[in-house]
Amino acid sequence: MSAQEKYQTLLELANQNGTTYELSEGDNGTLIVTGTAPSAEAKQQLWDEYERIDPEFRSGDLILNIQTAEAAAAGGGMHTYTVVSGDNLTKIAGKYGIQWKAIWDHNRDILNHPDKIYPGQELKIPM
Repeated sequence: MSAQEKYQTLLELANQNGTTYELSEGDNGTLIVTGTAPSAEAKQQLWDEYERIDPEFRSGDLILNIQTAEAAAAGGGMHTYTVVSGDNLTKIAGKYGIQWKAIWDHNRDILNHPDKIYPGQELKIPM
Protein backbone atom coordinates (compact mmCIF):
# COMPACT_ATOMS: atom_id res chain seq x y z
CA MET A 1 0.00 0.00 0.00
CA SER A 2 1.39 3.41 -0.96
CA ALA A 3 1.46 6.29 1.51
CA GLN A 4 -1.13 8.10 -0.61
CA GLU A 5 -3.46 5.11 -0.33
CA LYS A 6 -2.80 4.82 3.42
CA TYR A 7 -3.70 8.48 4.01
CA GLN A 8 -6.57 8.66 1.52
CA THR A 9 -9.12 9.46 4.26
CA LEU A 10 -6.96 12.40 5.37
CA LEU A 11 -6.84 13.72 1.79
CA GLU A 12 -10.60 13.29 1.43
CA LEU A 13 -11.12 15.18 4.69
CA ALA A 14 -8.90 18.00 3.38
CA ASN A 15 -11.07 18.19 0.26
CA GLN A 16 -14.23 18.27 2.37
CA ASN A 17 -13.10 20.92 4.85
CA GLY A 18 -11.78 23.33 2.22
CA THR A 19 -8.05 22.77 2.68
CA THR A 20 -6.01 23.42 -0.45
CA TYR A 21 -2.91 21.27 -0.75
CA GLU A 22 -0.22 19.88 -3.00
CA LEU A 23 1.28 16.42 -2.82
CA SER A 24 4.90 15.54 -3.39
CA GLU A 25 7.13 12.60 -2.65
CA GLY A 26 10.03 12.71 -0.24
CA ASP A 27 12.74 10.22 0.63
CA ASN A 28 11.79 6.54 0.64
CA GLY A 29 8.29 7.21 -0.67
CA THR A 30 7.32 9.63 2.09
CA LEU A 31 4.14 11.54 1.19
CA ILE A 32 4.48 15.29 1.69
CA VAL A 33 1.22 17.23 2.02
CA THR A 34 1.74 21.00 1.91
CA GLY A 35 -1.25 23.27 2.09
CA THR A 36 -3.49 25.84 3.69
CA ALA A 37 -6.51 25.08 5.85
CA PRO A 38 -9.33 27.64 6.00
CA SER A 39 -9.33 27.63 9.82
CA ALA A 40 -7.54 26.30 12.88
CA GLU A 41 -10.42 23.85 13.34
CA ALA A 42 -9.96 22.45 9.82
CA LYS A 43 -6.21 22.12 10.42
CA GLN A 44 -6.84 20.28 13.69
CA GLN A 45 -9.28 17.91 11.95
CA LEU A 46 -6.45 16.88 9.62
CA TRP A 47 -4.03 16.33 12.50
CA ASP A 48 -6.67 14.28 14.34
CA GLU A 49 -7.20 12.09 11.28
CA TYR A 50 -3.44 11.67 10.87
CA GLU A 51 -3.18 10.57 14.50
CA ARG A 52 -6.10 8.15 14.03
CA ILE A 53 -4.33 6.50 11.08
CA ASP A 54 -0.85 6.54 12.63
CA PRO A 55 -1.08 6.75 16.44
CA GLU A 56 1.97 8.50 17.90
CA PHE A 57 3.09 9.42 14.37
CA ARG A 58 5.79 6.73 14.29
CA SER A 59 5.53 5.48 10.69
CA GLY A 60 7.53 8.36 9.25
CA ASP A 61 5.75 8.04 5.90
CA LEU A 62 3.88 11.38 5.95
CA ILE A 63 4.97 14.98 6.37
CA LEU A 64 1.91 17.12 7.04
CA ASN A 65 2.83 20.75 6.45
CA ILE A 66 -0.48 22.58 6.84
CA GLN A 67 -0.92 26.16 7.93
CA THR A 68 -4.06 28.19 8.43
CA ALA A 69 -5.17 30.79 5.91
CA GLU A 70 -4.64 33.41 8.61
CA ALA A 71 -1.02 32.35 9.16
CA ALA A 72 -0.40 32.24 5.42
CA ALA A 73 -1.71 35.79 5.05
CA ALA A 74 0.55 36.90 7.91
CA GLY A 75 3.63 35.66 6.09
CA GLY A 76 3.93 31.96 6.78
CA GLY A 77 3.36 31.68 10.50
CA MET A 78 6.77 30.39 11.54
CA HIS A 79 8.47 31.08 14.87
CA THR A 80 11.76 29.84 16.25
CA TYR A 81 12.38 28.25 19.61
CA THR A 82 15.69 27.59 21.36
CA VAL A 83 15.75 24.19 23.07
CA VAL A 84 16.57 24.23 26.79
CA SER A 85 17.53 21.38 29.11
CA GLY A 86 14.56 19.12 29.85
CA ASP A 87 12.70 19.94 26.63
CA ASN A 88 11.18 17.41 24.27
CA LEU A 89 9.08 17.94 21.16
CA THR A 90 5.82 17.15 22.98
CA LYS A 91 6.56 19.70 25.69
CA ILE A 92 7.54 22.38 23.16
CA ALA A 93 4.49 21.63 20.99
CA GLY A 94 2.24 22.01 24.04
CA LYS A 95 3.52 25.56 24.55
CA TYR A 96 2.34 26.44 21.03
CA GLY A 97 -0.86 24.37 20.95
CA ILE A 98 0.34 22.16 18.10
CA GLN A 99 1.29 18.49 17.62
CA TRP A 100 4.91 17.46 18.20
CA LYS A 101 4.89 15.91 14.72
CA ALA A 102 4.49 19.38 13.15
CA ILE A 103 7.73 20.52 14.79
CA TRP A 104 9.47 17.31 13.71
CA ASP A 105 8.30 17.75 10.10
CA HIS A 106 9.57 21.34 9.94
CA ASN A 107 12.98 20.48 11.41
CA ARG A 108 13.97 17.24 9.69
CA ASP A 109 16.84 19.15 8.10
CA ILE A 110 18.51 19.55 11.52
CA LEU A 111 17.02 16.69 13.58
CA ASN A 112 17.96 13.05 13.04
CA HIS A 113 15.39 11.58 15.43
CA PRO A 114 12.34 13.13 17.16
CA ASP A 115 13.57 11.97 20.58
CA LYS A 116 17.00 13.54 20.20
CA ILE A 117 17.00 17.30 20.64
CA TYR A 118 19.69 19.23 22.47
CA PRO A 119 19.90 22.51 24.41
CA GLY A 120 20.81 25.38 22.16
CA GLN A 121 19.20 24.01 18.99
CA GLU A 122 17.02 26.51 17.14
CA LEU A 123 13.78 24.85 16.03
CA LYS A 124 11.26 26.20 13.54
CA ILE A 125 7.77 26.26 15.06
CA PRO A 126 4.88 26.33 12.56
CA MET A 127 1.81 28.30 13.53
